[in-house]
Amino acid sequence: MKNLYESKPMQLVKKMGEKIVANKGIQAISSGMMMTMGVILLGAVFQLIAVILNNVGVLETTSGIYNALMVPYKVSMGFISLYIAFTIAYSYAKSLKMQALMAGINSMLVFFIAAAPIKTVSWGEHVVNEVTQAAGSFTGMDTMALDAKGMFVAIIVALTTVKVAHFFEKKGLVIKMPDAVPEFLQETFRSLIPLVVNVTIWLVLGHGCAALTNTALPVLVSGLLGMPLAALTSVPGIMIIVLIAGLLWTLGVHGTVAVYAAIAAPLMQYYMTNGMNHATGQALVFMPIALFGIINCCGGTGNTLALCVMGLFSKSEQIKAVSKAAIAPGIFNVNEPAIFGFPIMYNPILSIPFIFNPIITMLICWGGYAIGFFKPAYISITANLPVGFAPYLTTLSWTNILIPVIAFAVAFVCYWPFFKVYEKQLIEQETKAKEEA
Repeated sequence: MKNLYESKPMQLVKKMGEKIVANKGIQAISSGMMMTMGVILLGAVFQLIAVILNNVGVLETTSGIYNALMVPYKVSMGFISLYIAFTIAYSYAKSLKMQALMAGINSMLVFFIAAAPIKTVSWGEHVVNEVTQAAGSFTGMDTMALDAKGMFVAIIVALTTVKVAHFFEKKGLVIKMPDAVPEFLQETFRSLIPLVVNVTIWLVLGHGCAALTNTALPVLVSGLLGMPLAALTSVPGIMIIVLIAGLLWTLGVHGTVAVYAAIAAPLMQYYMTNGMNHATGQALVFMPIALFGIINCCGGTGNTLALCVMGLFSKSEQIKAVSKAAIAPGIFNVNEPAIFGFPIMYNPILSIPFIFNPIITMLICWGGYAIGFFKPAYISITANLPVGFAPYLTTLSWTNILIPVIAFAVAFVCYWPFFKVYEKQLIEQETKAKEEA
């Protein structure tokens, strides 16, 4: 096993993972997504209150109070792509040592142009409740693609607008003002030429797409990207992603961050679709992307809470000390103390169950979703909560609390034989060290 970890293929996987994690664009996507957690949580809290009050019969979905409670959800998840266009551009510009705030604002402006065209709707004379209504028209912005449907375009817009601006700055193709001019005005004029170029590019793309295909640009892009992602976000595809994430962790690379960029948009779309379905009384839809959360539902990535629990009763002083330090964070699904403490990284013995126990749990839970025992999520909860809270709060279904229970049981069974082998090795080392001392 040690030779396997030192082999050329495994080192190649490690280098690829390191490059992915170190890429400034990938880092910007990950950090930008994380920066929207507050917005998502805001919507989730109010949605949760409204849904609970509706479920217990206090409020009807047609009541004014219910609709008022749903407003924060609608303006958070309903405009999530707009926020992402800002946060990713902000993060990317910051990593390139550019004026981050201006980059974020410009990205939002360009995204509006690309994804929310101005439309005019006309209607003829008609009768409503026996009253004749005059003909008229209304001009407004089409906000249909500002929710999760426009996320792919938001990511592309954020990265390309910053990259174009960075190119113009490096080549000196910017308007430079005298030092006497206030700094904020200098930055405004400096970003003007790149902004005009970016607006022109996306204006042509957005309106050209609508004219040629009669389809909004975000819808077209989502459809094109959806074809390769369909395989990626299938049940086998998600299992491969989880396998890669676990393998990268054992090689010293943050595997969850490395794969998150690939699954972030489909995951957001999953919550958005079911949120709308629940609000309109339609059936919730299971999507394989839902299985990704199982990778860290019981103690963090690799479901290491079971490992920490068995470590509390270990005869190895090292394992026992690490377990005591890792158990509390593990309850909140934070497991860096376990990964670095046992350690699991570059540990061929513990790496095997670390990688494969989530996949086994995913197969079991997939069956639970298939027979309708587990309920698809429709409330997005992105915070680190104690084990079991997120599966319940995202669905308000008691059966989903059993997902981390199953994960704990599977992880315990998977870790146990490898744990005993590793424990025996450490006990022998500790005994030998004491004798030599």
